Amino acid sequence: MKGRKTAVVIAVALICVLLVGVLAACADGQDGVGIKSIEKTGTDGNVDTYTVTYTDGSTFSFRVTNGTDGADGTDGSSVTALDIYNQYILSSGDDITYGEFIDKYMDVTVGTDNSAAIASVLRSVASVNTEFYETDTSWGPGGITSTDSTALYSGSAVIYKIDDDYTYFITNYHVVYSADANADNLAYSESGAGEQNIARKIVIYLYGSEGSPTLGGQANGSYQSVSYGDYAIECEYVGGSEQNDIALIRAETSAVKAINSDVKEITFADGYDVGDTAIVIGNTGGDGISVTEGVVSVHSENITLQISSQTTTHRSMRVDASMYGGNSGGGCFNVYGELIGVPHAGNGEEEQGINYAIPVDTVKSVADNIYYYACDSDDSTSGLNALILGVTVTEDNSKYVYDEAAESGKIVADTVVNSVTDGGIAQSLGLQAGDVITSVTLTDADGETDDITIERSYMVAYATYAAKAGDRITITYTRDGSSHTTSGYTVQSGDIQNVW
Repeated sequence: MKGRKTAVVIAVALICVLLVGVLAACADGQDGVGIKSIEKTGTDGNVDTYTVTYTDGSTFSFRVTNGTDGADGTDGSSVTALDIYNQYILSSGDDITYGEFIDKYMDVTVGTDNSAAIASVLRSVASVNTEFYETDTSWGPGGITSTDSTALYSGSAVIYKIDDDYTYFITNYHVVYSADANADNLAYSESGAGEQNIARKIVIYLYGSEGSPTLGGQANGSYQSVSYGDYAIECEYVGGSEQNDIALIRAETSAVKAINSDVKEITFADGYDVGDTAIVIGNTGGDGISVTEGVVSVHSENITLQISSQTTTHRSMRVDASMYGGNSGGGCFNVYGELIGVPHAGNGEEEQGINYAIPVDTVKSVADNIYYYACDSDDSTSGLNALILGVTVTEDNSKYVYDEAAESGKIVADTVVNSVTDGGIAQSLGLQAGDVITSVTLTDADGETDDITIERSYMVAYATYAAKAGDRITITYTRDGSSHTTSGYTVQSGDIQNVW
C-alpha cells in the first residue's frame, strides 16, 4: 500500500494526573505494589523536588521545572504518570516499558477513549511522498511504445530516532521502491540512493504541517517538475530490506524542528497479544494523516508480497483496523502509545477486516541493524547485514501457552535444526540436525551480553541481525532431552554479509 499502500496503528493510554502536594495513592498494581503518596519535598528557584513513596516502603525523588507557559511543568500545577515513569527510569536504571510500569505500580484502567494517547503519538508520525522517473512500456497499433514520466507515490512513516544532526524515520521498503524506475531515476537522484529503483526524491510532511505535491513544467529533459510546498522536508535514503519490507530515511534535524520542535521518537513495545487494541494512523489515500482503530486479530502469519520481480514471504500480524492506500510505513501502537508494528499490506477496500502489519520485533531488529551500519563510519556497509550462521531451521511441537498471572498467552514452538552447512559457524559450534535451539547469547568486547530466547524459528534471524564483528556467540540447545551450550565463537567481519 504505497500511496497505493498501507497504514499506521496507534493506541493510547489513559494517564493518571497527580496534583501537586501530598496525594492519595492509586490502588496497588498487579504486583501488589502501588504509589502511596507523592509529596513536594523541596524547592530551588523554579525547580521543585518530588518524592514518590510506594506501598512497599521504597521511594525515589525527581525534579520538575515550573514554566510560565505550560511548556515546562504547567506552572507546577500537575505531574502526570508519564512524568513519574520517565523520572523512575532515570533514577532506577530499570528498563521496563511505560505499560509495564503502569501495570506494576499503578491501577489504571484504560478506557475506550484513546484520544489522549493518539494526540501524543501524532508528534511521531509523518506522511511520505516519493518521486520516481519511470518508463512505461505498452502495446499499441504501431507496436511497442515506451513513455518516460514523473511518477509520484505516497505512504507514511514514524520517527525512529532523533539526534543532533539527523532525524530518522521508519517506513516500508516498498514505499521508496519502484520496479519501473529507469536509469534517469538514478542519474538525477536527490535522495542519495545508489540504486536505480529507489526514489530519486523523498519528501515528508509532519502531522499538522501537511501539503500536497503538484506537477509543473518540464525538468531534466522530458520529465515534469514537482512542487512540494513550504512544509516539505527533504529526506535521504539510509538503507532498507526488501525481504522485511522495512527502510530507514532521514532528514536534517534542524529542518524537522524548524517545522515543529515538538516531534518525538516512537517507543517500541516489548510485544503484543491477540485482542490488543490496534489504532492505525497513516496517510490514507495520500490525503493526509488519519486514524482508525481495531484489534490484533492474528499474532503471526505469513503473507506474500511482490515488491520487485521477486515474490517475498513476510511474517505479519493481522489487524482488523481499516487501512487504505497511502497508509504503508506508519505505526501500529498499543493502548500505551507503544509501537507494536508497521502496517504494510491489506486485502483491499472490500475486506477491511483483514489487514497486515510487520510485527514490532521484526521492525526493531531490522531498523536497529540498518541504523548501526549507516553510522559505523564504514562506507562499504549499508542496508541490512546479518551473521551467516550456516544453519537452516524448522518448527515442531507448536502450541498455545496461557499465563494465568499475566492473563495472556502466546504460541511457542521448538526451533529444530534442519541442516548445517559444511565449514560454517554452526558446524564449528557443534550443532547437528535435530538439535533444538533454545537461546543465543551475544557478548561484546566490553562484556555486555544480549540473551535472545528462541521461542519461534523466526527469532533466529533477530540474533543474526544483532550480531556484530567482535561479538562472541554461544548457542544453547537440547539434544536427546539434555540441554547443552556450545563453546564460543568470535564473529569476524567476513562472517557478516549484506542481505536483501
